[in-house]
Amino acid sequence: MQAVVHHNSSHSSLCAPIPPVSLSPAQAQVVGALAQGLTVSAAARQAGVHRTTIHHWRRNESEFRAAVENAQREYAAVLNDEMRELAATALKTLQKLLESPDTPDFVRLKTALAVLERPHFPEPGWHFPVRIESPLK
Repeated sequence: MQAVVHHNSSHSSLCAPIPPVSLSPAQAQVVGALAQGLTVSAAARQAGVHRTTIHHWRRNESEFRAAVENAQREYAAVLNDEMRELAATALKTLQKLLESPDTPDFVRLKTALAVLERPHFPEPGWHFPVRIESPLK
């Protein structure tokens, strides 16, 4: 029996749609787990297979490999978007701390120093966003 894996993300407008891929139910479960950021070991436990089975599928089954790569790209894109949102919120928080007359002087000073010590975008050394590496590499 073959299961069809479909792209199912709340961020679907951000990435190209993932074409349906015919996978076994265990493979589909593994792809879904990896798409949620689980490790290979955790995905294997969840699907009831050994982790070496996942590595075997990845080496020998092109459809499974493509589905995993798509899932990992989608996961990285979602994390990247979430990090950008968090960074924007953090910057607004820092700005409010600096501008508020109710902020104690020592907090305002620490906030200003934290902002000034960060490398300035887009200069080298800017650490946002961090590239998400594939857990299978």
